[in-house]
Amino acid sequence: MNIKTLFIDIVFWLHLPIVIVLFGLFLVPTSLWAGKITFHFWYYWSVTLIQFVWAVLVYQKLDIICPLTTLMQWLRGYPLKDKKNYGHSYNAELLKKLKLNISYKIINIIILICLAIVTVQYVWFR
Repeated sequence: MNIKTLFIDIVFWLHLPIVIVLFGLFLVPTSLWAGKITFHFWYYWSVTLIQFVWAVLVYQKLDIICPLTTLMQWLRGYPLKDKKNYGHSYNAELLKKLKLNISYKIINIIILICLAIVTVQYVWFR
């Protein structure tokens, strides 16, 4: 394994804890963690806002593009403005490794639906 492949693998797996918290907190009952709804709201919105700002500043697109994914794809040799850089999703790639093919666009829709759920929980159930 060369150093470039190692860095790509490190960046790939750095995503995992972020994604586990984003989606995994839906499975944690508030009886176990009273502040979960507030934390989940601010965490989810922070991650999504970072990705949105990155997409607007770097790609001039109204989209959700992860800076870590951009780094990972750049390390793989794709130029910054290549569609394989901004039209790629870590979640879709991870699911593909698990034999579940879900497109980048569907992943973004799921992220936005979850963002709406987190917001509703925060506004009405905290």
